[in-house]
Amino acid sequence: MILENAGGKSNKIELKLIIYVLYVAYLMFVLLTSRSINLMLYAHIMIIIIFSLLYFGRDFLYILISPIWLLVFPIESIVIKRYLKNFKQNIPSRTVVILAHSDWHKLQAWINPNFFVSEIRMLVKYLEKNGSDFSFYTDATINDVYKIMSNSEIREVCFYGHGTSHMFQLSTNEMLYYCDFNNRGKYGKDFIHQIHCGTSHGKSLIDYVVPEENKIKCFFFRKSITVIDIEKELKRKMA
Repeated sequence: MILENAGGKSNKIELKLIIYVLYVAYLMFVLLTSRSINLMLYAHIMIIIIFSLLYFGRDFLYILISPIWLLVFPIESIVIKRYLKNFKQNIPSRTVVILAHSDWHKLQAWINPNFFVSEIRMLVKYLEKNGSDFSFYTDATINDVYKIMSNSEIREVCFYGHGTSHMFQLSTNEMLYYCDFNNRGKYGKDFIHQIHCGTSHGKSLIDYVVPEENKIKCFFFRKSITVIDIEKELKRKMA
């Protein structure tokens, strides 16, 4: 449908408006045919849940089941810390794993976990299979990352948590921007693994610091990923 405005220009009715009108019409149809306000409310709630899952994706799902995370994730965090005691921590090694960490004073820490112990175990299997001398950095700051990246004896770095192709959420309040390391002479590494979500465009840290022939061997996705995607990719690399 085309509408003429005062200036003589034609504007198409926005698709979102059409969908919204159809949604309201459906609710009215349910009410008139069933004569039940409760049934109309149930239909409304189901449509909102489906819409929210499609529009907000995992963020909505995390909030929907947040009461479960309130109990499960703190326990997972304790289990992970105990498991990591079996390995070197916060010291330079040929391979370094930088783990995102949560501020428990912030809501995100309780509803959006960085990783689960199953993922960390799988990563350890991958590193051990490759014979890597590795260390976990569990509370790294941005200054720590600069030291890691500028240390020529560290040849492989994994960033594990939340992020995009361009940045890494080091902690709940601290963002690391990969473009700050756009200097292969100073920050060059053999391998960089961005074990978190990516975006479909732009440069990654891999593009900045890894030699062309090694890029295909790095862990990197240009899309949102889940636990299943991470474990599947690590298994593929171990095959």
